[in-house]
Amino acid sequence: MNHRALPALLLAFLAPAARAQPAAGDPLAAAQAALDRGQAEEALAQVEPLLKRDSKNARALLVRSTARCMEGDVKRCRADLDRALALDPTLRQGWLNRSALAIADKKYDDALAALAEAEKLDPQAPDNALNQGAVQLLAGRLEPATAQFRRYLERNLGASDAWYLVASNYAFSGYAALAVQHLDRAVALDERQRSRARADANFADLAGNPAFQRLLSTDSWQAPAGSTTATRVYDIRWEGSATPLLVAVLNALQVSGTPMGSRVEVATDWALLWADVRIKLVKASETQTRLELTGAPGKFPGPAWEKRTQELFSTVELELLKLERRKG
Repeated sequence: MNHRALPALLLAFLAPAARAQPAAGDPLAAAQAALDRGQAEEALAQVEPLLKRDSKNARALLVRSTARCMEGDVKRCRADLDRALALDPTLRQGWLNRSALAIADKKYDDALAALAEAEKLDPQAPDNALNQGAVQLLAGRLEPATAQFRRYLERNLGASDAWYLVASNYAFSGYAALAVQHLDRAVALDERQRSRARADANFADLAGNPAFQRLLSTDSWQAPAGSTTATRVYDIRWEGSATPLLVAVLNALQVSGTPMGSRVEVATDWALLWADVRIKLVKASETQTRLELTGAPGKFPGPAWEKRTQELFSTVELELLKLERRKG
C-alpha cells in the first residue's frame, strides 16, 4: 500500500476546521484560532497560562495536544490527548485526533474504535461514514470501506466535494477503477474537481491509467441554458502553459482586479480558468488559439455581456502588445 501521505481527510483530524473569530479576551478561543491558522507555537503560548491556572481544563489540554502534534512532539501530544479525553470524553475532536494517531501507528481497529466514539457524540456529522470508510481502505478492507462510502454519498449525492473525497481515498489505496468512477461524477457536478485531481498526490499512481488520462484530457462541460458566450480567434501558436495568449489573459485579469479561481487547468490542447466568466483557450490549429468566454445565466443581463467581453478582449489585446514589446 502507498503510504507517502495520509488522505487529506485524515490529515484534517489534527487541523480542526476554521471557526468564527475568537471573542476578545478569550485565550482558549484565540489558541484554537491559532491552530486553525497552523500556528502551533502561538497556540501553545496562548494555552499554557490557562493550564497553569487549571491543569484539568480538558479543552485546553486538547488544544495543547494538537499543537504538540503539529510540532512533532508526538509523545507529549498523546499524553495530553489521553488526559483530555479522560477528563471529558465528550470532546469529539479528541476522538478524531486519537483516530489519526492510531492510523499513524497503522492500528486501524483502534482508529475505527475512536471513530465510533466520535459518531456516538454526533451521529449526524457528515464525516462519520467518510472517515470510517477511509480507515477501512487503509486496513485493506474494500467491502466495508465501500459500504461506508456508499452511506456517506447517499447523504451527499449532489455534492462534488463528497464524490471527490471518496475518489481521492480510492486512488490513494490503489483502486484505480473506483477512483476514476467517483472522480468522473465529481467532475460532472463541478468541472473544477478535474484540475484539483491533477495536483492531488493521492492520484499520482494513476498517471499511466488510460481512463484517468481520458478524464483529465476531456472537457465535456456544456453551457447551461441561458448562458452568454463570446469567442475570438488569435494568430497565436498553442504552447500549453507558455502560450502567450494564456499569459495575456492572466495579466488582463490581474490588471483589471478581477478575482479568479486559484487553479488554472492546462491540458494538451486547451486551458481553463474561472473568474467572473468561464475562460477557455483552445488550440484551433497549428498557428491559432481560440479564446472562449461564457457567462452564467442571468449574470450579465442586457448589454452588460457585450460591455464585459469587449473590456476583457481589449485588455487581453493590450497585454499581448506588451508581451510583444518585451520580446522585441
